[in-house]
Amino acid sequence: MEYPIKCEELYYFYLSLKAGLLGLDEYAERLNDLFLADDGRNEILLELEFCTASLAETIATLKAYLFDKTGQLDYSEVGKLLIDGLKKLYHDDSVNLEELTHKLYSVWMLLPSEVSQKPPFIKLNSIDDSWSWEGKDKVIEDINWLLNYYND
Repeated sequence: MEYPIKCEELYYFYLSLKAGLLGLDEYAERLNDLFLADDGRNEILLELEFCTASLAETIATLKAYLFDKTGQLDYSEVGKLLIDGLKKLYHDDSVNLEELTHKLYSVWMLLPSEVSQKPPFIKLNSIDDSWSWEGKDKVIEDINWLLNYYND
């Protein structure tokens, strides 16, 4: 019997790796923690452990596993995971803010259309456009809105 794993976290990994928000080393460390906590009961975690050396193989494995599950995900949980990851990146002085907004737009493009049009995900689309239309101050305002979305 397969031990249930939160698909929302796997979907977060998929989105973050595909968009470049999460590095393979950080992902491998987090996956290893999940795998050890699971005691090897979940086959997908074992499969993912075997392909951590290859970003392309990891993304393909996650996509294949999640293909029929995206309609059943709790997207507020996915959003919370994305925003937690965004908080770490935003407060990292080495991160280029403009590149970060391009990556957020890439996440938005990966989301199912019915999800991408709802808050907080819709902001991932407009935040990238803010550079050319409204400037850095608006980008910072939009990022802060995202960072605080689940605090209210």
